[in-house]
Amino acid sequence: MTNFIHLLENFWILKDKDRELYYELKNLDRDTRDFIREKLGYNLIINQNLVKMEKVPEVPEAWMGIKSFTDSMDYVLLCLLLAFLEDKTNDEQFLLSHVTEYLQINYPDGALDWTVYHTRKSLIRVLNFALDMGFIKIDDGDQDLFSENYNAEVLYENTGISRYFIRSFNGQITEYSTWEDILNSQWFFSDEDKGVVRRMRVYRSLFLDSVVYDDDLSVFEYIKRQRHTLQSDIEKYMEGELHIYKNAAFITVDDYRYKISFPEDKTLSDICLLICSIIYEKIQSGDMSLKADDTVFMDNDHFDEVLQICIDRYRELWSKEYRLKSFNLLRQEVIEYMSLNKLITSREAGMLVLPLALKFKGEYSEDVFVEDRENEQK
Repeated sequence: MTNFIHLLENFWILKDKDRELYYELKNLDRDTRDFIREKLGYNLIINQNLVKMEKVPEVPEAWMGIKSFTDSMDYVLLCLLLAFLEDKTNDEQFLLSHVTEYLQINYPDGALDWTVYHTRKSLIRVLNFALDMGFIKIDDGDQDLFSENYNAEVLYENTGISRYFIRSFNGQITEYSTWEDILNSQWFFSDEDKGVVRRMRVYRSLFLDSVVYDDDLSVFEYIKRQRHTLQSDIEKYMEGELHIYKNAAFITVDDYRYKISFPEDKTLSDICLLICSIIYEKIQSGDMSLKADDTVFMDNDHFDEVLQICIDRYRELWSKEYRLKSFNLLRQEVIEYMSLNKLITSREAGMLVLPLALKFKGEYSEDVFVEDRENEQK
């Protein structure tokens, strides 16, 4: 795995958690540093505690959120916790009651009520995230007790790492009112540098997203014009291959080295691949019509029909979790997963199958069916 992939796959690399990798990345070669700065336009932070590539997406996606967070309150509390830690010195100790008092005073739109179980659980999720990220350490106590008793006490220690969590902005964040304002604030280039901005947007889209569609013609035309340069960089830094079609471009790799990719080595990913195959079958048979832009619209009834065909054919080959899952719950998970990977997008009356879905076909080998039949006979 190249050093760049480590930077791409991890939010940051902490010296305390992976000393060997930290020193390897601290001495990152000049070519990789130049690539990060000139092609991606990202800031590389290297200090005595961590190495971090500040990744900024071309377009925010749902998967970029914090997976353990379930409520908007979690994000508000996290921001307040970061502000609380900003005033602490490295290795300074503090109590959980100090945190709850600060949050209660500074929480917007009224005080927090720590007697409410939902509120306490939200803070527990935030504190667990802070521990996982290395913002804080527990010196004494059990913070999970706080979910049952709001008077529970825990002694923490500040590591100083939290100040590098949020990237630096070119202006006051209070001046921004939308996520578009935040993203656009990074582009302070003259008209002569528009080509630089376009190049960075292309590289960010390809390297961070599952697929680039031709919604933005300037980006897609750049990909087609610069395909050889892009392919060279993709081979060098991602050990992958660039695929360009009429209205879609994406990167493929040969193994499961990446944490987030499609397809994955799990049953839900297999199910979605099988669904892609069934959709392809229906297009070939004329049951579904392919549009000029290589998309297919399915109303909800047709989507349910495809899912039911998949269940009837392959359910017995799935893991127990998915064999026993209800139709509606499986439908929900499939739609979420396929939408996440830009295979489909929801419409008011159904689903629009996107071009990437028609580039994949999933099937089980005959050996799998034979093994299943043999297991049934035993």
